[in-house]
Amino acid sequence: MKKIILFLLAIAVVLILSPACKRSDISPPEPFAPSSLTTLLKLTASPNALFATKNTRGMTTVTARLTKYNGNPLPNRTIYFEIMDSSFQKINLGYFEGNQSIAVKTTDSNGITRVNYYGPLSIELSENITIYIKATVAWEGVETIFEVAPIIIITEPSDLSFLVKADPDVLLATNEKPRSLLSATVKLGGKPLAGVRVYFLIQAGSPGTFEDGYKATYRDTDVTGTASINYIGPTRDEIAGDTSVILRAQLTESIYEEVYLRVIRQR
Repeated sequence: MKKIILFLLAIAVVLILSPACKRSDISPPEPFAPSSLTTLLKLTASPNALFATKNTRGMTTVTARLTKYNGNPLPNRTIYFEIMDSSFQKINLGYFEGNQSIAVKTTDSNGITRVNYYGPLSIELSENITIYIKATVAWEGVETIFEVAPIIIITEPSDLSFLVKADPDVLLATNEKPRSLLSATVKLGGKPLAGVRVYFLIQAGSPGTFEDGYKATYRDTDVTGTASINYIGPTRDEIAGDTSVILRAQLTESIYEEVYLRVIRQR
């Protein structure tokens, strides 16, 4: 009897002294089935805000990237794109390229595919709204993988602020090309509006280009609601005398601002 009691006490001591299982001792599980959990679908819209105007539909490019958990691309996969409202119900507002309500695309060798979405006209809206582009991949059996990208649709409201400036606004043309930073800030109700496409143009006949070499280009606003680009002016040998340059920043056909630069030719 004493031997049994001593044996049981020994077992109890061993159990008490044994280290408890800790969460940090557990290795993370390997990325195995279901396969949809090891597959990543990333969806982005650029720009992510569109203006609904009277005559022109805003356009954004929706990009889907399909990869394995380790980043390896998944090519030749079919992705279905749909237009949804805030309740994630199908909505007939705008359309994909080819005037389609549903777009079907196949991923390339990098696991990427793109589709263009054209927003509504202002007559189709009574207020600003947010729509969602849903991308769905048919997977194994009944499994599906999907992701959504929000797009803000904006009418031309009176509380929209569009401020454009050039710094500096007087340039000196020497043997080197002078620069001026052209910036446009977009705010809605006093709040910065990110992801809005601003178009920058140099008036025909004006010298110089933008930093990318074009006379007409665009940039999307950042989190501060600002889109910026450098204007590259002419050298003294490219102009006969002092001249003016007109730069335009434009949101829609009716929302734009122009700034004037004075270029002084070094004597």
